[in-house]
Amino acid sequence: MAGICFLASVQLGGQEAEPCRDYRFRTETDPVFFSSNPAVLSGFRGHISMAEAVFCKENGAFIRLQDSPDSYKAGVLTDSYISISDRLAFHGKINWSYFSGSRMGGPVLMDPDYNPVGFYESSFETAGRKIKEDYSLLGALSYRLGERWSLGFSAEYESADQTKVKDPRFYNVWMDLAVRAGAAFRPSPDLMLGASLIYRSTIEQVRGGIYGTTDKQYFIFTDKGGYLGSVAELAGESNYVPLNNTRPMQNSFFGLGLQVAGKNVSNELEVMYRNGHWGNRASESAVYFDFSGVRAGYKGRFISASGENLHKFSLDLDYEFLGNNENVFRYVTPAGQNTRVEYSGSNHIQDRHYGNVKAAYVWYRGTDGYRPQWRAGLELEGRGTYRHTVLYPFYRNTSLLALSSEAFAERSFFSGRSIFTVGLRARFLAGTGTPKQDGAYASTSASSLQSFDSYLDRQYEYDTAPAGGAGAEFCYTRIISARFAFYARISDDITSMLKAPRYLDGRIRNVALVAVGCNF
Repeated sequence: MAGICFLASVQLGGQEAEPCRDYRFRTETDPVFFSSNPAVLSGFRGHISMAEAVFCKENGAFIRLQDSPDSYKAGVLTDSYISISDRLAFHGKINWSYFSGSRMGGPVLMDPDYNPVGFYESSFETAGRKIKEDYSLLGALSYRLGERWSLGFSAEYESADQTKVKDPRFYNVWMDLAVRAGAAFRPSPDLMLGASLIYRSTIEQVRGGIYGTTDKQYFIFTDKGGYLGSVAELAGESNYVPLNNTRPMQNSFFGLGLQVAGKNVSNELEVMYRNGHWGNRASESAVYFDFSGVRAGYKGRFISASGENLHKFSLDLDYEFLGNNENVFRYVTPAGQNTRVEYSGSNHIQDRHYGNVKAAYVWYRGTDGYRPQWRAGLELEGRGTYRHTVLYPFYRNTSLLALSSEAFAERSFFSGRSIFTVGLRARFLAGTGTPKQDGAYASTSASSLQSFDSYLDRQYEYDTAPAGGAGAEFCYTRIISARFAFYARISDDITSMLKAPRYLDGRIRNVALVAVGCNF
């Protein structure tokens, strides 16, 4: 960590730059950082950078299905904005993390909420340790053509691999590439108009494995919506989850972003089309599901200064619709030819609507130094999901509304070149909804469909149970020079359900964190 900070300070030693300031404070309050359009970065001058090493320990069973009741995570991050010249600005970011969690089972995919279909181990008894390693790299350039026009380009790549080390074992590889190309036009110093094109591609490769007692049977539940679906043995390659070969979950996004910003305000609207599938698109292998939809989002920021006070208002709105189709096919082997897949149609099995609203206010006082003397605020968030799943003749509707609020305050004390910062947080969580509403379009005598209520009940209780939490943080910062500062930070957060759990294994979650880093 010290080496990263030292090398960075040496590298920038010959550049003209403003005095060192707290990285979080600068990026939170400067409108040049509010937009995702890389062309807006051309308005940045100077350089700000940070490097940090973090260790986080989490304990407690008040968790989502994909979380661990006992885990740790370590990582290293560096992030930098540099104006190379009056016309050219650069943003670079590198991140690496390592995660290890015990008693993890349930979801096979890394993020079961990301796709409209999911896969789960059929029993909690097979839970074991999962190990995940994550790498990400971002680079962005912005070039100012003249007084009014600027262009920008950014590329962000992330890769991760996750392994479960107890049967049934799963090996996941995640790759995510997002690129943006944008232009910005400034008809006056207090107005900016921008547009950006967006492309993103994600793929998660999955395979199963059994390395212990191979005569024991393991089963996988395929969630086709609302924890309603089918169960099949983890065996062979023709089931939804393969035993030895990998199978991809592919997603592609194509979108457009529009930006309107003033001196102290930033508005951004994004619309993206999404399509994806589960399976290999090849003549001898099947695509099990095809899905598509649209995403739309708005991000607004407003800054107001009054004497020694600075006020920031934020509003984020997100909506996504995603529809899923299950393909109908069979494997055929004509005489003298290789086995191939023949499709005979598809069934529309799910519509999913997701919405999120987040509003925040932050107050800063004493903002003329390295860090504000006071930082306090309130954040409110609500997210809702509605699913309509049809596995004819049966259907299931599920709905969820989860609400959260958090208040925080930080006070910094200055003593020469030393800064002591103490922070407190308080939060409240609650939710409501309908975990399942089942029905049938026609009567039937038998069905192979299964409802995994054990997973449904646990996740629904986590999302809707009233819970309260509090946290404390202490940070020591040492200003080494006008352009370099070192800090060490510790924090602890605890969240507890306000009543005894009915389905979860515990009501407490505790998160402890230690970080050391530098700003330069």
